Amino acid sequence: MVQTSSDSSLSVPLGDLNHLKILHQSLVITYMDKCCNNFVFVCKKFYVSSVFSELNSPVGTYVISNLAQSGILKLHLSFNKAHNFKGVKCGPCLLFLCAVWTFDKNPIKPRFICAASSTSLTDVSKWLCSFFKAMFPMVNDLWVSKLKKADVPCDSSWILNDSIGMVEVINKFNLSRSEIDKAHFCCSLLISQLYTLKLTKWI
Repeated sequence: MVQTSSDSSLSVPLGDLNHLKILHQSLVITYMDKCCNNFVFVCKKFYVSSVFSELNSPVGTYVISNLAQSGILKLHLSFNKAHNFKGVKCGPCLLFLCAVWTFDKNPIKPRFICAASSTSLTDVSKWLCSFFKAMFPMVNDLWVSKLKKADVPCDSSWILNDSIGMVEVINKFNLSRSEIDKAHFCCSLLISQLYTLKLTKWI
């Protein structure tokens, strides 16, 4: 049992820690997407294979660098300094790719995340998150305007935090449409890579 202390740090009993080490010999323990209180146990070989497949995908999200890690870190630190971002003081490291599993999709598949905690671009990542949050009201208003022009009743955009929000959207749409219209309804879009190739070229 992993117990949470009053200061929100994790305290793991020694016996449990030893059992976790045994599990880690053949399994990777990760989160379930959109349900982070649940854990997924993944075969380590399959996990590594999935990550390499993602890195080698033809989409073009990732770019191979000819620089050594120290050279990339130096570029990141120069970028941080030039744009007034804070750097990690003690032993900065590069961002790394990890995966969580999406159980709301069929088939079940991994969703890849570029983890940025305690890395050379942690402050940049925090700024990006704040930037996207600040942009959301404008994006929401834009979509509301587009939907109303298309004669779709709405009081907010169809940008949803989770799948359950789709139920209300479908119900409202069905109440406003004929049976023929309902037959040509729904298409959903999923962002699979959030930080684009254009952004990686900047840094």
